[in-house]
Amino acid sequence: MSMSDAFFGRIFLARRELVPFGTVSITTYFHTASEELVAEDITHVLAVADARIFHRSYGDQHGELWSPSGRLLATTTQIAYFKA
Repeated sequence: MSMSDAFFGRIFLARRELVPFGTVSITTYFHTASEELVAEDITHVLAVADARIFHRSYGDQHGELWSPSGRLLATTTQIAYFKA
């Protein structure tokens, strides 16, 4: 769960500078059961993130966590505030 909220804020990449930033809302969906997760080698995972819009000090970001075997483990959607 904590890894789904560990993505570097997309606003930092879009603006190319650090600005005050915080998560307003986060939803995480898990795509594997706990017993299936135990069977996966999750000593490292692939994390993919993207964003679509930044407007009036709010932005979105979406993330995916993948196992080394190519299994989608979790997806996350966030709405974040940033100081314009």
